[in-house]
Amino acid sequence: AEFTAQAEQIATYYESREYNKAIREIMALTDKANKYIDEKAPWVIAKEEGKEAGLQAVCSMGIELFRVLMAYLKPVLPKLAERAEGFLQTELRWDNINQPLLGHTLAPFKALFSRLEKKQIDAVVEETKALFANSAKADAEANKAAEKTAAKSTALSSENANVEPIAETITIDDFAKLDMRVAKVLKCEAVPESNKLLRFELDLGDHTRQVFSGIKAAYSKPEELEGRFVIMVANLAPRKMKFGVSEGMILSAGTGGSDLFLLSADSGVTAGMQVK
Repeated sequence: AEFTAQAEQIATYYESREYNKAIREIMALTDKANKYIDEKAPWVIAKEEGKEAGLQAVCSMGIELFRVLMAYLKPVLPKLAERAEGFLQTELRWDNINQPLLGHTLAPFKALFSRLEKKQIDAVVEETKALFANSAKADAEANKAAEKTAAKSTALSSENANVEPIAETITIDDFAKLDMRVAKVLKCEAVPESNKLLRFELDLGDHTRQVFSGIKAAYSKPEELEGRFVIMVANLAPRKMKFGVSEGMILSAGTGGSDLFLLSADSGVTAGMQVK
């Protein structure tokens, strides 16, 4: 009765995922079961004549305690519980814990666990040592590779020391406000009165625009840009300049001055296509 009375408490621990508390309760009951068997000493009773009934009672109680304990352990040791069910010839269920095995036939007993021999333990230890050795070697190789990567990264950082930092983050809504288009250069010429500006006449498919761009130092022969496709911000507010009105902005990359490169589109595009 003491053993089965703990069923509700142990079930509560399992349901609340307090497995450590459930196992502690089960281990406490296991200690009591072991103490019962030690005190009754059925191996001694078996040697005494006329004590067959007492021996059967002690063994039956021991098996009953074993049944209850294995039912409690089934949620965490399902394979072991399955072997115990084979021996007990009954299914271990929570709803039949209070039903003792009366007049029940058991299967021939087979050890639920095999004793580990020293040579087996030694083999596991050696295998573990080998795994640690391989792991240490792998770590050393990984560290070496990381050092090489870091060296390459440092070299790249040195090469790209002039790369400008990324600007402040914008939202997708901010970006969506930009209307970028593919434009075909119909005419490109230097602005004589300016040291920086080129004047572009651009075809946007359904109309043309004039755009001034400060890339004169990068393109000494502006006429060679005619016929080329460029990318422009088409919805930028027109800007009135000394030399005329600029109706957009042509995109280029670089640090400025002669270090500027027009962005172009792949073959197959047409004037007026929206950049997405």
